[in-house]
Amino acid sequence: MDAEIHVEEHGSGPPLVLVHGLGGTGAAIWKKQVPELAREYRVVAFDLRGSGRSEVTPGPYAIDLHVRDLDDLLGQLDLDRAALAGHSMGGSIVLRYAADRPERVAAAVVVGGPATFPNAVRAGLRARADTVEAEGMAAVAETVATNGMAPGFRDANPEELRAYVALLLANDVRGYAAQCRGLAELDLEGDLPRIAAPVLLVGGDVDAVVPPGANERSAASVPSCELHVLEGCGHIIPWEKPAELVALVRPFLDRHA
Repeated sequence: MDAEIHVEEHGSGPPLVLVHGLGGTGAAIWKKQVPELAREYRVVAFDLRGSGRSEVTPGPYAIDLHVRDLDDLLGQLDLDRAALAGHSMGGSIVLRYAADRPERVAAAVVVGGPATFPNAVRAGLRARADTVEAEGMAAVAETVATNGMAPGFRDANPEELRAYVALLLANDVRGYAAQCRGLAELDLEGDLPRIAAPVLLVGGDVDAVVPPGANERSAASVPSCELHVLEGCGHIIPWEKPAELVALVRPFLDRHA
């Protein structure tokens, strides 16, 4: 691995590796799930290249680069086979990894994970990278956080909105821009039919990043897939519906991991 990657571990049992998405960190995005899942699993939460306390290297960071980092990490941790769970871009990384390395994936949980994007979204990600490089994270953090959460959730939980804005503001501009540009090239539609592991897809019914229709198309392409849509939920599912997410993930992992 050509980058220093920050890793945290909790609990013991079958291994479960958590992958965060754009603008997050492993500990922050999964903060409401780690204590519960660590009761039964060896939970590994890490920061992607360019995020949190992991090293920033020159970009862009294609999904394949994150997949390689994940494979190297599993090797360094002596995990021949593990369950994987990813949120947002982390879910995309999990999907590609499950397609490429089926022998290493016991089960995959994908939470608001896109498989592809319309051209307008690709252009928006590239423009966002340009904006943060020119003006800093403050130019996009409020908008990204607001659009990511369901209106009902952010109105009822203003402290959570502020916390998510703060999480985005803490990003290194170089790493965030590199992730945006790599994510703009995402296209996993041809990979989904190759996934051999059982997959749990979880989406929000008002998720503007991965709308219900996109999850339905992904679920139809994965050979062994369960799809659940949470009501009144946007894109930041691990924060918006923490108990409901654990209630879906735990029995799925108990069956397959």
